Amino acid sequence: MNATKRIALGALVLLGLLITGLPLVGQDAVPTLVPPTLVPTVPPPFVDGLPSESGAALMSSAGVARFGVLYNEPPFAELNVRGELSGFDADLARALAEVWGVTAEFVQVTRQTGVEMLEAGEIDLLLAAQPHLRALDSRIEFSESYYPSAQVMLVREGDAAQSLAEMTGRRIGYVMGSRGETAVQEWTRRTGIQVSAQPYVNFDQALSALNGSEIDGLVENRVRILRFVTQPGIARILTEPVMNEPFAIGLRRQDVNLRALVNRTLHFFLISGRLNEIHRANFNNIDYPSNTMIPYINVGDSAPTLSSVPGDVPYPPNYVVPRLQSDRVLRVAGINDVPPDAPESVRRLDTVHRSLINEFARRWNVSVVYVPGTTPYFELLPAGGADLYVGVVPDWNGAALVDFTEPYLVHGRQLMIETNGGVNSFGDLRGKAVGYFIDEPGAVDAFNEQALSARALIDDLFQLANENDAAFAMLAATDINLSAVWGDSLRLYPHLQANPDTLTLLKDPDGNPLYYSREYYAMAMPRNDLDFTLLVEYTMQEMILDGTMASIMSAVIDPSGIPRVEIWPGSSTYLGFSLSGTPSG
Repeated sequence: MNATKRIALGALVLLGLLITGLPLVGQDAVPTLVPPTLVPTVPPPFVDGLPSESGAALMSSAGVARFGVLYNEPPFAELNVRGELSGFDADLARALAEVWGVTAEFVQVTRQTGVEMLEAGEIDLLLAAQPHLRALDSRIEFSESYYPSAQVMLVREGDAAQSLAEMTGRRIGYVMGSRGETAVQEWTRRTGIQVSAQPYVNFDQALSALNGSEIDGLVENRVRILRFVTQPGIARILTEPVMNEPFAIGLRRQDVNLRALVNRTLHFFLISGRLNEIHRANFNNIDYPSNTMIPYINVGDSAPTLSSVPGDVPYPPNYVVPRLQSDRVLRVAGINDVPPDAPESVRRLDTVHRSLINEFARRWNVSVVYVPGTTPYFELLPAGGADLYVGVVPDWNGAALVDFTEPYLVHGRQLMIETNGGVNSFGDLRGKAVGYFIDEPGAVDAFNEQALSARALIDDLFQLANENDAAFAMLAATDINLSAVWGDSLRLYPHLQANPDTLTLLKDPDGNPLYYSREYYAMAMPRNDLDFTLLVEYTMQEMILDGTMASIMSAVIDPSGIPRVEIWPGSSTYLGFSLSGTPSG
């Protein structure tokens, strides 16, 4: 072999080593970072979408949980030159593995390969700053979102715009192939707003264009903006998101037992404070965003374990969507006829539930059959007696039998006071008379506990036999002369609406009404009927986006108090059903 050939062969070997990431002679091995690529990848071999064994059982047997993570997305996950993976996602994965009693194994993914690797079984869970997008729901399933990410609009500091609507007709930049591009398309499609969209190769180029007044706004992920735009007085973010993109954990489709394990562990981390610790460690000691998750009741005093989860994958005997497509009938339970003499709060809640169901029926172009009776949801739904059950409190004790929607209504004990009555805190009730509803279980004990905490000696507790008398007992010139009424918010709200100038709720220093207890209402559905669950959830999200939900709920709650609902970006139709205000054909 001559010198020229030897040199050529050596160059090929060196190139091969560099490509494969193997260490060169005399060189210490270093972590190999695979950069994101926009080159289309080869689809993985077909994998049966109906697993028979839960990923929980596979992880338990192997003693390892394989987490697909990004290696270059701080503060969520980042691999340094020492081969150490840090960040919010990495720490959350370690915490999950720890309480499950397995070893966390990290597998690098990119934004282009993560979902495919999960489908192919190369990872057990995808924990990679992965937004829950409707387009992915046909391929994988998602946990509840654990981080409320969003695509937002960045404008120059001196720009007069305060809302997205004020960007109409202006020049909006985004990075090609990014979710910012998707966000601009989604925003303009939904709102009808017309803009001049300008693509850029990378974020630095787009940011320079904004600073140079080539564009008026730049759409990008909020966390990314806050990482790179650190100099004050240059630019600001509009409050309203362009597109929500909640980050969630991906898993195999219809692996309901693994999904339940992940969600229950997240709920436990939330109420135990572990999630806040992880967030503070990775976001400059900032507390975990409130209202990101609403935990079910009965989460438990300890984290769930892999051994507590069944290892199978149960499927419903019958699926709702095919039957809806054929007979166009939605069977609903939890709504019964209300007596004419029922309290105002009961009649209003009944109206809300019927309005919700009627709106589903209108959008899906189906009719409704109400299933009478009081059979509990955890018996009726598994037996196939209904498709939806409204007015249910999400409960981990029932989660092995049904699935729950996200909560659509919150209620709980509050304190109604006169607007100018001089009561600005619970302590101001010392020596005053307070009313309570005699038929409200536990009301007196709960009130006394709060009064004791505030060191407020109450002069008199007055029984209200009729909730319709609450406002009269406070405002009328009678011997009762109540200074406040303590009760469930559903019972107080009609009085607040009828007397907006004279009655209000006790508020915190930020002006938010104080809840002394909270209970959430959701809908229950057949367990692991994923397509029907998605249909219901999508429709609820569309009703949030177009204002229908706020309009319906205004009968029982101030719209600002509606529980936060995850919004998953994507199409406004699903399996032939309309999700938007325009009924399907």
